[in-house]
Amino acid sequence: MKQILAFIFIIFLSSFSTCGRRGNPLPPRDFHPLPPSKIHYQQVVSTPLIYWKSPAKFEDGEPISKEEKKDIKYIIDINFGHSRVETNKNYFKYKPLKQNTKICFRVAAVFKKFIGEFSEPVCRIIKAPIQEAPTLKSVKAGDRIVKIEFKKHKYKTIEIFKSDTGHFNIIKPFKTISGNLFTDSRVENGKKYFYRARYANNEIKGPFTKVIEVIPKDNIPPVPPENPILITDHACYLVWEPSISRDVKYYKIFYNDKCIGKTTGLIFILKRCLNGIYRIGAVDKAGNITLSKPAVRR
Repeated sequence: MKQILAFIFIIFLSSFSTCGRRGNPLPPRDFHPLPPSKIHYQQVVSTPLIYWKSPAKFEDGEPISKEEKKDIKYIIDINFGHSRVETNKNYFKYKPLKQNTKICFRVAAVFKKFIGEFSEPVCRIIKAPIQEAPTLKSVKAGDRIVKIEFKKHKYKTIEIFKSDTGHFNIIKPFKTISGNLFTDSRVENGKKYFYRARYANNEIKGPFTKVIEVIPKDNIPPVPPENPILITDHACYLVWEPSISRDVKYYKIFYNDKCIGKTTGLIFILKRCLNGIYRIGAVDKAGNITLSKPAVRR
């Protein structure tokens, strides 16, 4: 019996001695960020520009949180140690270089004091630059639409940059067109928008145009109401069929070209029937108005 009790006691103690231990201990964290996976390149006129995405993980495979990404910076190595530059942005614009100059870049991410490995190098030779900006032919801003037309050109595409604040993304265009006409229907009436454009032959980019400011506005009047009738039997009121335009907000009532009232309905009661001409005006959200034919008396 004593032997059995002793055996149970040993098992009981051993259960406490292993409490909280589950497998092998975890290795220490490695906070060195992985290098950017791909470095993109542009030649803006004669100036090299590179850009990249923030690394998603540390060397130990753990993800970099949003808060930790705020502490990520970058070291740009130029021509394999010739010079180095630090930045907290996800792009780097170098200085203008002469045609046929060879240039190489590598990028390493830095988290606090932990410097990661450099990316694969991106090397290019400066090509003949695009020196001219697109020439505007016309700019039109209508009902929820903007149209910008450029003169004919010899380049592969035109890149359009858009902003509603006046501050532009310098790398990614809003839209790229191969022709001369740019149309933007993703706009609101009454709101100011800013655009600028440049020619592009793949990685080779030209200078930007001056900023183009536009405010789309509905200047197309609605379709007039149909069949206005002045009822004069026992009462005096106007009735009509609605305008087929979807943006009509209300109707104005006119007597001899003078506004005497308004309504959102399709009937308007008059205090008395006067000799003269009654018309109904359809008014849209932008304030455009179209008058009907004179009401027919009945």
